[in-house]
Amino acid sequence: MFSLDDLFYSSVEQKRRNAHRIFREMGPGTALLPEIKEKLADLVTLANVLKQQMASMTMFSLCAACGQKKNGGCCSAYMANETDAVLLLINLLLGVDVRKQRDDSFECCYLGDRGCILMVKPMFCLNYNCQQILTANPSQVILELEKAASAVLRKQYELEQVLLAEMGINR
Repeated sequence: MFSLDDLFYSSVEQKRRNAHRIFREMGPGTALLPEIKEKLADLVTLANVLKQQMASMTMFSLCAACGQKKNGGCCSAYMANETDAVLLLINLLLGVDVRKQRDDSFECCYLGDRGCILMVKPMFCLNYNCQQILTANPSQVILELEKAASAVLRKQYELEQVLLAEMGINR
């Protein structure tokens, strides 16, 4: 049995181990339970809309250029702590190979050669828009980005509640 501390407040490494353990114990068949399957499918659809919105705003190239600067980028090692075991479990259920991409004290351990490996990302990662993003795009485009991110976060929350109930954890 896991506590809320195990799932949300432990170290990055422990949260990843907990997510893998829960995935093994619940089994990949969990993704086939009707309510979970539906929410996962909705989440993938919404995440793809968000990804398209981000691409249309050239965020990937903006973020990559920033990340290549000395001390640049939002994807710091500190930000890896914004993940939790349930978010990592959702990624596992979506088929993401949730493992460390790097082992340094500078960048997020989920930052791969082609960007973040997580399909479902922490709230901070979806809500933070730096000055470069804000100045490179009109306010209406920023609003569309925020709407898409909010839709993803709402669906993530719904799915998280179902998964916590499946685990017998009440928040």
